[in-house]
Amino acid sequence: MIDDPMNFLKVKRGSQLPHSKLNEDDVRHILRLVAHREQLKRQAAALTNAKIAEKFDVHQRTIDRITAKTSWLHVE
Repeated sequence: MIDDPMNFLKVKRGSQLPHSKLNEDDVRHILRLVAHREQLKRQAAALTNAKIAEKFDVHQRTIDRITAKTSWLHVE
């Protein structure tokens, strides 16, 4: 279907299409979830092992070993 700027109301889109499984509210919700995920990714990227080590005043390798479960194994 070709978009016609003069007759844009005749072009079916989104939930108007018979095979659509989503509606406009679903897409808005998906976009909000993706935006939230991207925000969490940015926050997580700033929370590196080096930053955690700095916060606890230990060497980064200590944090690496804890996360790799090669030390402090008794703590869950």
